[in-house]
Amino acid sequence: MKFTSAIFVTLAAFAPAALAQDGLIQVEVRYTGEMVDVGNLEMFHNTWERIYAETGNQRAILTDDTYDTFSGECISHWTDGPNRNVRVQISGQWGRVSGLGHHEAREALVHSLWEVLSLNADPTGYHVYTNCYNGLGLRDIPSWYWDGPSACGRSHSTVSSQCFCEFESSACEFHSWGHMVPSSIRANLYRDGVLLADSLTIDFASNRVDSEDGCNRVAEITSALAGVLPFPGPLFAAGIDVFCG
Repeated sequence: MKFTSAIFVTLAAFAPAALAQDGLIQVEVRYTGEMVDVGNLEMFHNTWERIYAETGNQRAILTDDTYDTFSGECISHWTDGPNRNVRVQISGQWGRVSGLGHHEAREALVHSLWEVLSLNADPTGYHVYTNCYNGLGLRDIPSWYWDGPSACGRSHSTVSSQCFCEFESSACEFHSWGHMVPSSIRANLYRDGVLLADSLTIDFASNRVDSEDGCNRVAEITSALAGVLPFPGPLFAAGIDVFCG
């Protein structure tokens, strides 16, 4: 299935963030309207888990990684390699915010950014089938008829009986989800309107930029997160402020 939020969120009675009580910490997330195609990037593993795997993440993180991914409903031949090159840069810093326990600022930033990232990317999900075979032969090169375990193309396939490949008799062994994501997304903390030093930013780049305006869902995302508590605790205001530009 499409990647979805990995945390359980706490819903409170609807209250606009602007009405947060004095002294409470408000989380704000901003992202760009430019959406990039990251193919079947393992989103959770290469963002959330990447943060917690980095040495010194108790105080800060600074990473720059590139990944080869697949993009497109059908990778037309089992010998084809990845067709998307994706760069993911993560930067952030956090400390002991007055009144919070150890690492709570980091948790609120990571959780909030992931919520907004998920709500942006989930609706863009598309099927990616790989390791595909065809009994008719592709590119005039004969290939055998694949009737082993498959994600698509056969009556017993686990995802779909049709692969949507160039040749109708194709069968593909593996299935994953591709996504579009904002080129940049950033989470900040505020207390009584004052910007705190703690923040988290993830930048995405690939060899394909889509023309879709990623800002067209910002109202829907804001509404979905209006009652979400960024992290359990009495010092966080309910509701994540979301902006797109």
